[in-house]
Amino acid sequence: MDFMVDNAVPLSAIALGVLVIVALAVLAVRALRLWRVLKATERHISGATAGLLAETDRLSAALAALPDRQAELQGSIASLSARVRVLSVLARSASEASAVLRSPLRYLGR
Repeated sequence: MDFMVDNAVPLSAIALGVLVIVALAVLAVRALRLWRVLKATERHISGATAGLLAETDRLSAALAALPDRQAELQGSIASLSARVRVLSVLARSASEASAVLRSPLRYLGR
């Protein structure tokens, strides 16, 4: 026990040195793990970024084509409206013709 009392300062310095070295070793291992995780995350993010950029390009192209597509749809709607008007006139005429052709049946009692 006298040895420890006589050499307390050097023994404390040695103990502190060992604790610092152990802490530095733990810190180095954790830093290495963190670096590996960061590299893996960076690769994952760069892959996702490439996919996101491709999707952005696709959406930009779709938005650029939207006015042309809208004009095409307006033309189609106008064409369909004209066809509906023609068909309604034809249906009305067919209904009137059917009524005229069936009118003798009223007089015959059928």
